Order: sequence, then structure tokens, then C-alpha cells
Amino acid sequence: MRDVSQALASPAAWEDPDRAARLAPRLQDETGLAPSDAELLLRLCEASADPDGALAGAVRALGARRTHLGRPASVAALEPLVTICAASRYLAAHLAARPRLHDLLPLLSARTRTAQEALSAALRHANARDAEALARRLRRHKLIEVLRIALRDLGGRAPLAESARELSWLAASVLETAVRFHYARLCAEHGAPEGRTAVGASGFCVLGMGKLGGTELNFSSDVDLLYVYDRDGQTQGPQPIDHFAFYARLAEEVTRAIGATPFVFRVDLDLRPEGRSGPIVNSLRALELYYEAQGAPWERFALLKALPVAGDLPVGEDGLRRLAPFIWRKYLDLGAVEEMRALKARAEREAGRHGGQDLKLGPGGIREVEFFVQALQLLHGGKDASLRVSGTLPALERLLFAGLISSRDRDELAEAYVFLRRLEHRVQMVAERQTHALPDDPAERARLARRTGYPGPREEAARALDRDLQLHRGRVEARFRDLLRVAGGGPPDADPNATLAADAQAEPAERLQALRALGFLDAEAAIAELARLARRRETPFSPRAPPELQQLAPRLLQETAAAPDPDQALRHLADLFGQLSNPRAVSELLAGSARTARLLVSLFGSSDFLSRSLLRHPELIDQLVHRGSAPLVRTRDDLRAELLSRLTGDTEHDLTELRRFRLEELLRIGVHDVAGALDADLVPQQLSDLAEACVAACLDLAIAEVQHRDGRPRHADRSPASLVVIGLGKLGGRELGYHSDLDLLFLYSGPGETDGARHASNHEHFARVAQRLISHLTLPLREGSLYRIDTRLRPSGSAGPLVVSFDALATYHAREARLWERQALLRARPVAGDARLFERASREVLVPSLFRTLDPKEASRELLAMRERMEREIAAESDARYNSKLGRGGLVDVEFAVQFLQLVHGSSHPSIRTSSTTAALAELRRIGLLAEAAAGPLARGYRFLRRVESRLRIVRDRAISHLPTSGRELVLLARRLGYSGPRAGEELLADYERETQSVRAAFLGVLEAA
Repeated sequence: MRDVSQALASPAAWEDPDRAARLAPRLQDETGLAPSDAELLLRLCEASADPDGALAGAVRALGARRTHLGRPASVAALEPLVTICAASRYLAAHLAARPRLHDLLPLLSARTRTAQEALSAALRHANARDAEALARRLRRHKLIEVLRIALRDLGGRAPLAESARELSWLAASVLETAVRFHYARLCAEHGAPEGRTAVGASGFCVLGMGKLGGTELNFSSDVDLLYVYDRDGQTQGPQPIDHFAFYARLAEEVTRAIGATPFVFRVDLDLRPEGRSGPIVNSLRALELYYEAQGAPWERFALLKALPVAGDLPVGEDGLRRLAPFIWRKYLDLGAVEEMRALKARAEREAGRHGGQDLKLGPGGIREVEFFVQALQLLHGGKDASLRVSGTLPALERLLFAGLISSRDRDELAEAYVFLRRLEHRVQMVAERQTHALPDDPAERARLARRTGYPGPREEAARALDRDLQLHRGRVEARFRDLLRVAGGGPPDADPNATLAADAQAEPAERLQALRALGFLDAEAAIAELARLARRRETPFSPRAPPELQQLAPRLLQETAAAPDPDQALRHLADLFGQLSNPRAVSELLAGSARTARLLVSLFGSSDFLSRSLLRHPELIDQLVHRGSAPLVRTRDDLRAELLSRLTGDTEHDLTELRRFRLEELLRIGVHDVAGALDADLVPQQLSDLAEACVAACLDLAIAEVQHRDGRPRHADRSPASLVVIGLGKLGGRELGYHSDLDLLFLYSGPGETDGARHASNHEHFARVAQRLISHLTLPLREGSLYRIDTRLRPSGSAGPLVVSFDALATYHAREARLWERQALLRARPVAGDARLFERASREVLVPSLFRTLDPKEASRELLAMRERMEREIAAESDARYNSKLGRGGLVDVEFAVQFLQLVHGSSHPSIRTSSTTAALAELRRIGLLAEAAAGPLARGYRFLRRVESRLRIVRDRAISHLPTSGRELVLLARRLGYSGPRAGEELLADYERETQSVRAAFLGVLEAA
């Protein structure tokens, strides 16, 4: 090994350089590492958040491994080992006590789990021989899972919300395992409860409360539980007992299995009715009677996050439905406001007892964010059911969408909450203690800063942490002080800068400065737009407007400044008022509904093309208001039914109505999307279902028109002939974007001719139907066209006939279909016409063709060559230009990896034959055809890249895949994606580069493993 002075290149990184220098020469003897590996260990420790702690912990763990197993750890385990030892003395001690765990470390950080996967992993331990063995196995299972989650969290591979969610799923899964194990044992002793069986639903449910109910657990959280059962009765066995006694024993055994020392999770049952003096379990009726008669205000807060997490989930859901009238009051009365005032005063007194060192209870801490959110949910959730969500971050999104808080409030509270919770995670991870206190010791404070991701020397990192902590706490305190006014639904006080900027009589220089402070990038252009608004007499910005309207101007400008693109939002707002014949009506609408104003401005600041659509049809503002309160998700059947009810059979009328319907639905989806109320995965599904409804309606029109001329198509035996429109590409996968083309394939049943006066062959007839359908979809009218259509994926491509018969399709795929054509048809599904014809084609033609035996190595080479051509000839990437779809590590990498595995394994695994990339990924992972090391990056990267693509394409009226890498456009894209602060663009680019690198590595790994 080289001289230690060379190995310890940066002594300043070590708190005790002399100790490190003394220890370095002994590394080989104590750990068994080769000289180069020992030097690597030192380098990794030196670069870690806590070099001294990392080195001490790693040496103990590696020494224990050598002692117990007689061999050193693999080189691949060193980096994750150092990561853990630098952050957690608790986990480092476990690695020293259990040396075999070292072999798992290189595998854990790449693995994510869904809720179902977490449950399946835990249930493997339900076959333990006795209660003691169960508890022991669950403790080991929890340790491995916490190591996995911690490695992902510390390595920046998982955002805070994902780590908290996975910890919550872990707790729920071990609770479910304990419930199943002990329920079966009690049934063997006393028989199953009346109406139940020993292997079916138990009638017993574990309600998660607090952070568990909100799926927001920390690394060292208690699990707050409430046990309930469905009804009273007796068990049906040789030693029958009352249901209460049976379920009380079950609750005790579950509590003991999870919470007895040494615990799996600490269990807290204090939130049950009557607290510690109350029964451990309650029937649903007893629960209902208690809250009706004795429920205290604080218990409404406790129940707000209640969520069935284990056992018989429908029983828990039934209980929460019964308690809804207690939790969610329909009317906001003076008593409710006074109740809120008292609770707020109590929370402030509690905060006052804790200094600024307490992340949870101190001023501007986590509790104030949670109280702010929950108070608004309780006050308004009785009237608005969309607010009834349990997580803090999802609830903030819903409050924004409901018009109860501004975009800036949402951003500042969400950023503060994530920041404080991340610190809380790091503090608790050190020793697995349930603490929320920041360390007083400067050295430990500096370590905390480094563990949280602050770069640079220790002192600089600590100062940067303290600056950000002060900033976030100040923002939370400001929102918390303003709680009662916001809770009562009163108008928010305008920002002084907004008041100054909206004042047409103020000095221009002062207005410019105020607009810059608000976040407008082109303050001069913003002044011009405000002047344009001021010229219209009945807009809020006019000096001649009535006083009640003028009061709206600063608030409207403040909302505009909080939009992702303030300059665009203000420009569209001026466009709107500039073209209205009666600005007063819209002004009064916005003045009377903060929610409507926020929806409108959010849309204006997020999507140029949707805004322009609305501006061309300002009468749709009423529809915007209506759609904003419509269900978040509409089914395909619902969309088709409404569309059919609006069509009359008159082609000209119906084509106009189709475009109007699509525009209204695009606004509905877009409004929900930009407001954060619609889950990102549901946006492409809703867009696809809308397209499907439009294609089906246009097909009906086309068939009616062509049959009027040709008659009905028939086969030679006079049986009816039919056509099916097959969706491919993103439409086939229900992954459509805002400007995606529709890839269509037209398949008809077979030869014959029509029975009308003017005979036509079936091929001619169906070709006319397809041409008329395409015309109806693409014809530009005043409201625009519906969709662009691409039919090049048909057999023989553009050179082939527009419509293909069943027999022709079978012949082509039996003889000629190339690999890329088989890839394309993996996403085929019927979107209009005769679905039974598609089922037959799938069964007799597509499945035998797509999933016939192929040489994986040859297919891999062909796919790689195809990807290289796409990157080289189409993606047009450079150091300053990224392509989220076709570029290196882009969406196509994920799709090709999935399609390759489907083609290779689809013949023997029918469950992976799905048109959805996301569903195929999940199934390939579930059945073990996609390694965890590749599945996680592919799934995570696909979600990330789809969000990027969606936010790129929601702005303009065309498909965009190139990512800006600098300047204003990058900042605006980052804001639309939820990034904030001065480094928003840089953070987005860093995430993009990390995700695409991971996707590319996983893609190559899948193909190279062939």
C-alpha cells in the first residue's frame, strides 16, 4: 500500500486526521482488504458526509465479517457500506453484528418496491413456526428493508416522498403478516368468528393513524394504530368466546409481535377512544357511538389521516364511512371557527415550549405545516370531498386546486415540509432514536449538513444549512400566523409588490422594480400588458373601474406572478380582457371566486396552446369553471355516452360538436393537470380515452355516409362484413400526450361486396370508410382539427393498401413481418369498430406472429442497431441539446427494453402481453424476467421522462421532445415540473442527466443479457 500521506489526500476532510492516519496502515490487517481496496475504502470515507464515522463503522463491520466468515467483503459492497456508516451508527452496528448482510448491499440500492411487492416480501415470513420466530423474522426483514430504503434515500435515488411511502408500506406489510399469523392461530384455538372462516377475511382491521395513515413514516417513527372489528358475536369452535375477547387477543398479539422489545416498530395505541384507559379494540358500532357522543375536536384531526393498512380492509373503510359525519362537517359555522382558534392557540403554546432546535414542534416546524393543511381540510372538506386525502403534500395540491391557497403558498409550504422532513430523516437515522431535535454540537451539526447534501467544507455546509432552515421556517411561520384568515375563506392579503405594480398611478420605475421582485422576467413587457389592461374601463386594472373590482387587481397580479410562466400568464390575461365585449361579467366572476381566478391564471401560465384555445372561445370560461369541479377522471364509457348525446347525425354539425367536445375535455384534463390535482399517470390515459371516443364517433359518421352510397358490406355467404380500427403506438398503450399523432391500422373481415344499388367490393368500401374517417379527424375547421393521423405502421408501410383484410394480414405476418413491425404491434388494441374481429386477429394472427421463437442475440443486435440509427439520424442531440424521446437514455430506450423482453418471453408468459409499457414493466418485474437492478431505473426513468415530455408539450400546439439546457425556457420548464428556487433549472438538468444515464445503463443491460 502507498504511504498513508498519499492515501489521505485531503486531511482537512477528517475531523481527526491523526486518528485516520494511525488507522490507515492497519486497514489490511483488520479488514482483510487488498491494498488497492483498502485505499479505495479510505477515498470513499474521505468523500463521505462523515469521514471519521464512516471509517470507524466500516472498519468494525469489515473486521467482523473477516472474523466470522473468514473472507473480506466484495469491492462492490464498499461504497454502500461507507454510505451507511457515514449516516447511521445504528445501521453500521447492525452490519457489524450481521456480516452476511454485506453481500446484499450492492443489490439493495437499485431495488424499489410497490405496496404489493412490499406485502408479498413480508408475507413470506407468515409461515414461522411460532410467535417468537415470527417476531425474529420480521425484525430481520425490517432491517434489510430499512437498509434498502436508506441507501436509496442517502444516494439521492429516491425523493423524500418515495422513502416515506416505502417505510409506510413496510410497516403496513409487517402488520398484515402479524394479523394473518395470529388470526390463524386464534381460529385454531377458538374457531373463526361468526360469519368468517379461518382462511378468509378476518373482520378485523388495523387503521394506521398519523404518519402511517398519511404514508409519511420517518426512519424512526412510532406507528399509531387503531384496532377495529366489524360486529359482535361468538366464535364457532370447540372453545367459543365473544368476538370482543377474540379480537382483543388478536390486537394484543399483533401489538406484541410488532412492538415488544426488541421491536419491529414502536406501537402507539393512545389515539384509540378513551386513550390508554379505553379498550384495545372497538367494534364499528362502539366506535361510531363514542365519536357521536364524546368525540373531542383534536380527535377529528387524528382521524383525518386514518387509513386501513392491514387486516380486513373493507371493515376499516366501512368504519371511516360511518365516522365521516364526525370528521367532515357540512357547514362552516362560528363554533367551528372558534374551535379552530382554540386548537391553533394550543399548537402555538406547544411550539413556544420548544426552541428553534426542534424540527417538529419548534416555530415554523413540521407540526405547523401539518396543522395548516389539516385545519383547512377539516374546515372545507365537508363541502369539497376532493380535500379528503391523508398525505400532507397531496393535500397541499388539493387545497391549491380548491382555491384555498395560492400557488406560492403551496410551493413554499411544500418546499419547507420536504426540507424539514429530510432533516428529520437524517437526524433519526443516526441512532434510530425518535428525536426531532437538531444537534447543538457544531461538529454534529456540520455532519448533519453534509448528510443532507450540502457540499463543501464542514463549516460552510453548516452555515448553508442554517440559512435554508431559517428561510423555510420563516415562510412556514408567516403562513401559520395567517391561518385563521385563510381558514375562513377570506381573500388573501395582496403582496405589497403586487399592490404597487397594479397601481397605474405609481412611478414607472417603482412598478418595474416591483414586477421584477414578483418574478416577472420581462418587467418592461409586463408594464405594457398592465397598461393594455388599464385601458379597458371595466377590468380590475382600470383606474376608472368600480372600487370593488379594483381590489381584485393586486390579488390577480399576485396569482399571475405565482404561475409557472408569469409573463405568459399576464399576456394571456390581457388578451382575454382585450377581446371581451363585456369585461365586467368576467371581472365579477374572478372577484367572486378565488378558485376560478387561480384555475384561469394557472392555465394561462402553464399552457400557451390551451390558453389560446380558450381565448378563441371565451364563452368556454363557464365550461372551465364547470370542468374544474367535474370528476378528475372520466371513463371511456362516460366520454362516449356524453359525446353521442350531443351528436345529431348531421355531419357538419357533428364535426363542429366533436371539436368543441374535445376542446372542453382538453381544458378539463389540462386544468386538472396544471393544478396538480390529476395523477401524472392518469393524464395520458385520459387523453387516450378522449381520442378513442372521438375516433369511435367519427367512425360512426363515416360508416353512415359511405353505407348511404354503397350499401352494407357482406361476405360471399351474405354474412355481414366489418371493420376494426386498431390503435398502435401511444394510443395503443393509452399513453397519449397532448400533441401525439394517432397511429391507426384498419382491418376488415374479408372479401365480398356491398348490397346497395352501387356495388363496391368490400376492400373499396372499407377504404372509403377509412379515408372518410381520416378526413373527419384531420379536417381543419374554425375549432381546429381533431388529430393528426399516421397509418404508416400498416403492412408494407406507405406502399401498402390503406385497409388490410384478415387474410392479407395473416399472410403478411406469416411471411414478411420484420422485427420492428412486430414491435409496433405489441401495442395494438381495438379503439373503434368490431372488437370481436380484433380478438380473432389477435388470437389467430398477432399472437402466433409476435411471440414466435426468435434468436435473442440476433434480435438484440437488430434493436441496438435501430436505436443507434434513431439517435444518429433523428434525435439530433448534442452537449447543449437533449431529446427526451429519442435521445440517449430517452423514452424509447425504456420502450425498446420492454418490447424486447415481451418478444423474447411472450410465448411462454402470456401475462406480459400488454400494450401498456408501465403495466408490462411491472409484470416483467413481478415474475422475475426483469432484474431489480434494471427494473427500478427503467420504471423511475419512464415516469420522469413522461412528466418532462408532458410539460414540454403542454406549452405549444405541437409535439416537442427537445429539452432546453439553458436560459429562460429551462427555468420555465423546471417551474412547470415543480422545481423552484434560483437553481431550479440546474436541478432539473442534473435529475435529467442522472435518470437518462440510469435508463441507458439498464437498457443496455437488458439487451446485453440476451
